Amino acid sequence: MPDVYTGDWYEAVKEAINLAVAKIPNAPTDSFTIQVEIVGDGSSPYVPDDGVLKFLIRLEGGLCAWYREIEDDDPTVKLDYRFTGPATVFDEIAAAAADPIDAALSGAIKVRGDMRFLMRQAEMVQVLLEAYSQGVDTTWPKGRPPYEG
Repeated sequence: MPDVYTGDWYEAVKEAINLAVAKIPNAPTDSFTIQVEIVGDGSSPYVPDDGVLKFLIRLEGGLCAWYREIEDDDPTVKLDYRFTGPATVFDEIAAAAADPIDAALSGAIKVRGDMRFLMRQAEMVQVLLEAYSQGVDTTWPKGRPPYEG
């Protein structure tokens, strides 16, 4: 069981995505890159109050090619989507304590990119979200959300 937001955890989420995608008939073959920005909010013990945890996800031919943390934006990587939101919300999604679709629809998580493409790929998006929120048996060494206070 990998600790949340570690290299082992990113690799486990990548594997969960690829296992789930393999079960989708006619999985999309498009390639795209997503950057996720988890913003410290004073409640999550995993992201400093004034910090931002960033990671990139690359999907190629329907499979996750890489899923990795980055320090700063990489100008050489063309982003297709950017998801930004408070750490507590992302922690709750990763712990399967919050619904990612509700978080996006309510504006708790901001989504930038071609929404028409995401809507056409609803099954693939659902697989990605489930891999993040339920696909990995995650360890929470600093406490599991929801957090008190």
